[in-house]
Amino acid sequence: MSHYAGIRIIDASQGIAGPYCAMMFAQHGADVIKIEPPDGDWTRGLGERRGDHTITEICANRGKRSLALDLRDARAGDIVRRLVEGADVFLESSRPGVAKRLGIDHPTLVGYRPNLVYASFSGYGQQGPYASLPMTDTVAQAFSGIMALNRDSSGTPQKVGHYVVDLMGSLYGFQALAAALFARERRGTGAFLDISLMQAAAALQAAKIAEFAFHGGAAAALNVPAGSYRTADGWIAVTLMREEQYVRLCGVLGRADLAVDARYRDFPARAVHADDLRATLVPILAGRSTEDWLQRLRDADVMATAVLDYGQWLADPHVQAVGAAFPVVQPGFGELPVPAIPGVAPVGAADPRAIAPDIGADSLNILREAGCTPDEIRALHDAGVIVAALPAFG
Repeated sequence: MSHYAGIRIIDASQGIAGPYCAMMFAQHGADVIKIEPPDGDWTRGLGERRGDHTITEICANRGKRSLALDLRDARAGDIVRRLVEGADVFLESSRPGVAKRLGIDHPTLVGYRPNLVYASFSGYGQQGPYASLPMTDTVAQAFSGIMALNRDSSGTPQKVGHYVVDLMGSLYGFQALAAALFARERRGTGAFLDISLMQAAAALQAAKIAEFAFHGGAAAALNVPAGSYRTADGWIAVTLMREEQYVRLCGVLGRADLAVDARYRDFPARAVHADDLRATLVPILAGRSTEDWLQRLRDADVMATAVLDYGQWLADPHVQAVGAAFPVVQPGFGELPVPAIPGVAPVGAADPRAIAPDIGADSLNILREAGCTPDEIRALHDAGVIVAALPAFG
């Protein structure tokens, strides 16, 4: 179901957070126009590039139409005005102050469209002493406490090996925009949304931050001996929610004595003696295969799963049975598996919502829709303000 059919999104953001947010609107049926520089969004150069695309860029821009427009040129302002007059949402991701210099700041654009919903994605937000500083996902993980939480066995802080904060910013941005659009439908008013990666990372860790403040430092682990353990042929993750699951775990491991040991009588006690308990469990779990342990643990209603890589996840029978990933056919890359977005029905492999556009692939049609004449379009092209397919001019 196309929940946002008839909604037009102007996505002038670059990178991951803003573009991925706009991509989700496209998957819900919105018409998303991506305004990007003539040489493309910088993510088009992030990773192995084929044609105009990289994997990261594809996943953030599926289902959009691309208008390659140099916003630094004064002539671009009239194009933006025409587009915004018929738009519902505008996204940008410049550092504070840059949008104003480009003429795409909130006060300027609401002059064209008073009920516009405007979202600004940035690292530290629009105000405060760090507002002008750049931020990447790595910086966001370090600043927000994620790296301090995620330490290796030597105690060294480690980043999560994916753009988790950028994507969390996308998700929080999407929910905020969805709420603002609902309010706009009810009251007819627009909104300005300040979506910062710093705040997204903090919101993701709300319980851990509150817990730290309450205890005056890092709290003890909540569900010892939950964690990952090496098996005879791989890794397994085990977790606990209730005390009776620990008793059942001890039974499966053939160590019922651990369930009555005073050191391990409950979650708080086990947190104090976590290292000793883990040292006892490690050699036991290493003695059988992952599949053997999974069967035994699941039979005892103890939560456990194998630690999978992406290939194993894609091949998993449950993933395949529920269609958790579906193929898209991106020119230059062939068929790629893409995880379905929860709540959005997968589309056909060659559906326009499934693939990402080339740089400026839709410039001509978008400019025509905005009322630009062939002569205006040709002049913009010849001046390098836009990238468009001249042979298609008529």
